[in-house]
Amino acid sequence: MVMAAAAALVLVLAGCSDSGDTPDVPTIAPQTPIAAPIVEAGAPAGEVVPMPDAGGALAYCPSTEQLAVLSADGRSVEFRPTAALTSPTRTVELSDKASGFGTFADGVLQVLIPSALLTVDSATGDVVRTDLPGTPLSAVLTSQGQTLVGNDLGQIAVIGADGGVQKTIAGLVRVDDLAEHDGQVVALDRAQSSVTQVDVADGDLGVALRSGDGATNLTVDHFGRFLSTDTKGGEFLAFSGDPLVNKFRYPVPFGPYAVGYDDTQNLAWVATTGDNKVTAYELATGTPVQTRQFTTVGQADSIVVDPGNGTVYLLSARGEGLQVISSDQQ
Repeated sequence: MVMAAAAALVLVLAGCSDSGDTPDVPTIAPQTPIAAPIVEAGAPAGEVVPMPDAGGALAYCPSTEQLAVLSADGRSVEFRPTAALTSPTRTVELSDKASGFGTFADGVLQVLIPSALLTVDSATGDVVRTDLPGTPLSAVLTSQGQTLVGNDLGQIAVIGADGGVQKTIAGLVRVDDLAEHDGQVVALDRAQSSVTQVDVADGDLGVALRSGDGATNLTVDHFGRFLSTDTKGGEFLAFSGDPLVNKFRYPVPFGPYAVGYDDTQNLAWVATTGDNKVTAYELATGTPVQTRQFTTVGQADSIVVDPGNGTVYLLSARGEGLQVISSDQQ
């Protein structure tokens, strides 16, 4: 069912700034994934590729058809072609412990480490470092060719194609996730459990909306719907429009966390770690309709979907491997 639209937060307007000041607003402890129960042997759907040392993060590059897999200790990245996942084609050691990935496009991966963004070339292993304030928590390569990096100080650094920082947009508490569609940028703040429009050109924040009681992750589909998971409150939410409005709040039990979208079949995929499941929802009616559900590897904190064929990849954060659910297995 569709629940009432989320109430709007106070409109936030913050100009270009390097001050690092955060707003004086009520906050919550940033939500983390619910601990997963043990999975019965043989239960995960599809195929499971053993990766006992992986689990930090997962990213997919459509143009090169390969996955990037972060080690559990965050100290190295493996690049694995989807046609031969059992063996990495390249492993790159990192200069510091990474917390996650940004965009993986044209064979180049964005890696988040303390005080810097790394861009790693999967073909050569070359690494370029951009020093940044705070601890980067999120990054996205926009359709305009800029890179946006959000940090734990509530700032968004705007990096041009030449690698230089063009401006810094402040005003949030944290910037845990970023998504962009056709020039529209939305930031997710776990400390405020909110989503906020970002005007990159003007260096301002726009309208902000509550995203449940403990929002964690964000993605966007090709229709421009920004999809968010509320792990604490047990909801799946969608936002769209300019200014941004809440389209639905749909109850999802057992701790919805990772979220991805299949542009080929128009399905939203939501992983719930509390019961080790991943569920596909069809959104055409404006209300999520469950179409399929599968058992996952334990603690599937990361999900990516191949936009070309709809294959779903889930990575266990506790070393139980990479799960592959192809479209013909769905």
